[in-house]
Amino acid sequence: MQIERRKHQRYKVKDNAFAIINPEPVRLVPILDVAMEGVGVYVNNEDQWLNKASKLEIMVADCSFYLENLSFESISDFNALPANPSNLFDGRRCSLKFGTLTLSQKSELKYFIRNYAQGGTLWQVMQKFSNVWHPFRAHKHSGPRCNSVVWQNFHRPTV
Repeated sequence: MQIERRKHQRYKVKDNAFAIINPEPVRLVPILDVAMEGVGVYVNNEDQWLNKASKLEIMVADCSFYLENLSFESISDFNALPANPSNLFDGRRCSLKFGTLTLSQKSELKYFIRNYAQGGTLWQVMQKFSNVWHPFRAHKHSGPRCNSVVWQNFHRPTV
C-alpha cells in the first residue's frame, strides 16, 4: 500500500480552467485538479514538450482569473482515459509540483481553489445553500396559479 505524501487536499477543478505551459510553442491544457502544492493536467500522448517547460500559468476560460509565472517540476506522468468521453485522443495525466510560490501567488492560488474548484469554500457554501433552499422551492411542475397565489399573499395591500 502506497503512503499518501500530500500535505494539502487536492480539489477537482471545474471544466473551464486551463494551464498555459510555456515552452515554444505555448500549450493550453485542461486542469484536472489543484492543491496548494501542485496541479494535475491532461495532455496529449504525442506531446513531449512538457519536459522542456519550467513555467506555467493558470487561466479560467472567461478570463475571470489569471495567475502567471508559476515554476514547476513534473513529478508523475501516466496514461489516462480522456477526461471527456467525446474526446477522441488518449492522453496522459501529469502531476506538476509548484516551485517556491510568493505570498501573492499563494493568495491567488487560494482564491482560485475557493472559487473555481469543487470542494472550495464557494462551492461548499452554494451546496449548503442549495440543500437548505431546496425544500422551499416550488416544485418544477407546479402551475403559474400556485406561484401567483404565493406572490399575492406576500403583497397584500395593508389597510
